[in-house]
Amino acid sequence: MKGMPFDLFVVLLTIIPLHFASLETLPSMSSTKCHEQERSALLEFKQSFFDAESSVCLLYGHRHKLESWKLEDRDCCDWEGVDCDEGMGYMIGLDLSKSYLFGSINSKASLFRLAHLQSLNLAWNNFNISQIPSAIGDLVELMSLNLSSSNFKGEIPSQVLKLTNLTSLDLSNNFGLELRNPSMETLVQFLTKLEHLDLHLLNVSAPVPDAVANLSSLTSLVLRNCNLRGTLPTTIFELPRLQLLDLSGNPKLSGHLPEFHLGSPIKSLSLRWTNFSGNIPSSIGNLTQLTMLDFRHNKLSGEIPSSLGKLVRLSYLNLGMNLLFGEIPASLTNLTNLTSLDFHDNQLIGQIPAEITSLTWLVYLDLSFNRLTGPIPENISNLKSLDYLNLQSNNLNGTLRLDVILKLQHLNGLQLSSNEFSSIIEPGMNTSLSNLSSLGLASSNLSELPIFLSYQSRLQWLDLSQNRIYGPTPPWFLNVSTSQLQFLNLSRNLITSFTAFKWLNLGTLDLQFNDIQGLIPIPPKSITSYLVSNNKLSGEISLEMCQLSSIGILDLSKNKLSGVIPPCLSNLSDSLSVLNLNGNDLYGRFPQLQNDVCKLKMIDVSDNQLQGLLPRGLANCSTLEFLNIENNQIVDTFPSWMGLLSYLKVLILRSNRFHGAIGEPEAHDQFPNLQIVDLSMNNFSGSLPSEYFDMWSAMKVHDAVDTYYDVGYKSSYIAFRQVGVEYDYSMTITNKGILMKYERILVYLNMIDLSSNNFTGEIPNSVGSLTKLHMLNLSNNALTSSIPLSLANLTKLESLDLSSNKLLGMIPPTLAQLNFLAFFNVSDNHLAGPIPQVNQFRTFENDSYGGNLGLCGVPLTKKCGNPVEAPPAPPSGAFAEEIDWKIILMGFGSGLVIGVVMGLNTTSKIERWFLRFYRGWQQRQMHHIKFV
Repeated sequence: MKGMPFDLFVVLLTIIPLHFASLETLPSMSSTKCHEQERSALLEFKQSFFDAESSVCLLYGHRHKLESWKLEDRDCCDWEGVDCDEGMGYMIGLDLSKSYLFGSINSKASLFRLAHLQSLNLAWNNFNISQIPSAIGDLVELMSLNLSSSNFKGEIPSQVLKLTNLTSLDLSNNFGLELRNPSMETLVQFLTKLEHLDLHLLNVSAPVPDAVANLSSLTSLVLRNCNLRGTLPTTIFELPRLQLLDLSGNPKLSGHLPEFHLGSPIKSLSLRWTNFSGNIPSSIGNLTQLTMLDFRHNKLSGEIPSSLGKLVRLSYLNLGMNLLFGEIPASLTNLTNLTSLDFHDNQLIGQIPAEITSLTWLVYLDLSFNRLTGPIPENISNLKSLDYLNLQSNNLNGTLRLDVILKLQHLNGLQLSSNEFSSIIEPGMNTSLSNLSSLGLASSNLSELPIFLSYQSRLQWLDLSQNRIYGPTPPWFLNVSTSQLQFLNLSRNLITSFTAFKWLNLGTLDLQFNDIQGLIPIPPKSITSYLVSNNKLSGEISLEMCQLSSIGILDLSKNKLSGVIPPCLSNLSDSLSVLNLNGNDLYGRFPQLQNDVCKLKMIDVSDNQLQGLLPRGLANCSTLEFLNIENNQIVDTFPSWMGLLSYLKVLILRSNRFHGAIGEPEAHDQFPNLQIVDLSMNNFSGSLPSEYFDMWSAMKVHDAVDTYYDVGYKSSYIAFRQVGVEYDYSMTITNKGILMKYERILVYLNMIDLSSNNFTGEIPNSVGSLTKLHMLNLSNNALTSSIPLSLANLTKLESLDLSSNKLLGMIPPTLAQLNFLAFFNVSDNHLAGPIPQVNQFRTFENDSYGGNLGLCGVPLTKKCGNPVEAPPAPPSGAFAEEIDWKIILMGFGSGLVIGVVMGLNTTSKIERWFLRFYRGWQQRQMHHIKFV
């Protein structure tokens, strides 16, 4: 370097080699950072979801992550959702969650050529109910796989077992996805490194395997709504790193809570809606890291342990819907971080601890449906963050201080119904009030509509039922929350008029059991449930009712309505589910349905003066469950044309002018779900419908596991249910000359009443196949021949009435094995021979057998020919107290339905004793049955 200073030359000699050395380590300016084969795989994957047939996201204006993947952009490592290894440039992470991908995916997808992937997230897309591709097993380096909420279905492929490096697996929220082969046990045996496992909504249909307790690295386990069965291994609670355990929504999963050890890392524990039983152990206080505890909807019993007060980090505590009793422990006041406290539907007693008002972070407090007494704490207004307060259905008493409660400025929902308040102090109108969206003050001793409601502009839900509110509704009330109110219940008051509506969005209006007079108040067109039964409404049904195009429940029953049923009312069959016109003075024909679409589930037009034929359009009501047309003047034959209504459970044609023989079924599966059939007091003739008895499968026990009370977590009553509305079906049954009203119908109640017709011939053996029957009434016909031995198969039978026929022969001794039989009548026949003298037959008196000159033995005075066979008469006087109750109630653990009811309506000694002895049980178990 001629002319260059020596020191500068030395510096250049030092820098230049370093510069060229660094250039050697950098990629060429013309090359891409990512590998070309992976870039091509991504572009091919994009193309498969961007053609016109497989992608719809652009139609709705959604932004697609894959839009950032450009052909001209050589560096795919900068594309959205892509993560590359900085050292080698290989793609190790791909996050396409919420990318609005739509279409199927299979094992040929280019996605599975990304062999270096360690993390794959395809959550919240729509893969169009395709199966998880088996090629997922080729991505053997995966440590995290998230396929949640992406509309996969079918079985999880066994190739997932190859992913032995997985630490996180989320397959949740895919309806129709199943874990069969491999099983859950096999899955956890192969994927031993798992730290996070979420199978929410996956159909497992198996017990939780013991092998789960071997996943020593597991920190999060979510098996919510997986149809788990069996008993949960308690060792799972002892996993050394477990912080979140969610097993909720598995009602067939049983278990009990273990003793918890101090130092457990569990922070969130949810067993909601499982089948856990036993006590909550005091050692629950050792879970000092807990922030969320949810044991709702189980069978946990015993007292709430005071050790819960040690869980000072808890923000959510729910023990609702269990069998807990005792008082609310005062130690809960230590839980100063609580935002939600729920103990509803238990058996808690005592007062609400005044100290609970120190939990100033509480947003949600629910102590409803317990047995709490005393007043609402005076310092309730200290709960300044409270959004929802529910104390309904307790025994709270004293003065209800609404003026204090409504100082809670953040209060949104207030439920205080069904307590024993002596009086109510309303807030002054100058007071700043919380603006509620829901309010329940049913059964609160109100004598008038609370004036503070006039200042409520956000009310959506209002229940003031079962009070003493009297007179016409005041004008100011009709202006309450006119644009917001959706639900209004004023039933069971003394309201005399209700003539105007200003609520534009009202969906449910319940005015039942008042004294409202005049014409039917016409609700707004937004109405979906309108109930005005048991009032004094008169006049005709207005044609304006036909404009209620959204209505699902219409109950005008038990009023004084007259005229015909407007034919246009049948136009509502595409929205109407419940139509009840029972107990009016309506006449004419039941209108023909004008629409082919019929959504009706319940029709009750009983106790009117309707005439003519049944409308044949009812055959289009494919979801019909309940039909009651009793006590009208319908002239028709048996409606065999309704036999294909596969959901029909209750058919009551009683007391009309039906006539003729029932005949043979038109198909082999007529009325398959019928449980209650009442054809009594008509003019049917011919033989009994033996072929129908053969096919009424809902009245039969099909296998050994078909138990008497097998209702599980389903409702116990036959009713119409939709979101926010439950409408119970009711009926009357005549038995033993007594009219009994069932306000609610048990789902397992099975009855047949063919009495007071002109049936002839023998009682067919096929009736003995209806082994779920609780009541059978064939009285007042012209039946001949003998009582069939097959009736002994009806082991659940509680009432059997064969009186006033022409039956011959003996009373079959095998009927004595009907251990539930509480009522038996064979009077006025031509029976002969000895009366059985064992079991239930020891409880029946003379009127069960009168008018049969050939019968002999107790309780009749006529002795049988062989005095040795005649047992001694039961002692008089104290008979009802001394009789062996074990005989009367044999099998009582399975529960009585009809037998208990019969006892309430008769005067015989044994039945009076029966009533006294089991009155307490009856009040608990049979409160749903009322009598007229």
